[in-house]
Amino acid sequence: MPTSQKLSEKSIRAIPPPVECINRTAVNRYQIRLTVASAASVGVVLVGGCSGSTPGTANPAPPGVSQSGPSTSTGSQNVEAPKVSTPLTVDKFLADPCSMLTPTQLSTMQLSQPKADSASSGIGCGWRFGDGYTAVSASFLTTVKDGLTNAYRQKDTGYYKDGYFEPTVVSGFPAVLANTADRRDQGQVTMLVGLSDQTEMLVLIQGTPGSNATTAATNVTKAILSTVQGAQ
Repeated sequence: MPTSQKLSEKSIRAIPPPVECINRTAVNRYQIRLTVASAASVGVVLVGGCSGSTPGTANPAPPGVSQSGPSTSTGSQNVEAPKVSTPLTVDKFLADPCSMLTPTQLSTMQLSQPKADSASSGIGCGWRFGDGYTAVSASFLTTVKDGLTNAYRQKDTGYYKDGYFEPTVVSGFPAVLANTADRRDQGQVTMLVGLSDQTEMLVLIQGTPGSNATTAATNVTKAILSTVQGAQ
């Protein structure tokens, strides 16, 4: 990767490591709850510190994460997300989701090396940062129709009224920080990114209280978009 495209370790690993790895009970307290309905119909990898899962492996959703939620919103059909000016196709990465981050990017961000299961049909991948605790996962939400527009229509119904819904732009692509509960002060953030007008990507960060998960999510998203763009 050219130097200009590299992300600094300080800006990406925005979540400070704990003094020591805490027990499973404490980890579960900070486990991200996948409450974004547009992601509820797919399996998303959530990697927690001290968990037994293999970071960088495509897996189905863990216990407690619904895979049968609504894939479309009942909001106004007149509500739409900003258009994606340069749509991306992700077919290559559906077959090998962990390849959305290259070895160079993983090294730069000090993320665990992926060990994808070749027999897996998952569309997401998860990794741990070098601290062994902070986790990131990313999934292509191909079962959600209308892409990022679905989230905007959910907002129109008041779905996010108790949480947050903040539009943003990442590397020229429309995105939103959104969840039904705001746990950003606990180091947890959810980002949805429009890859095309029909396809969106979900990025989750699970860190420690007080850490800047939004910066981490943004920088990981930039790296993934760079990889996907390079495969077009």
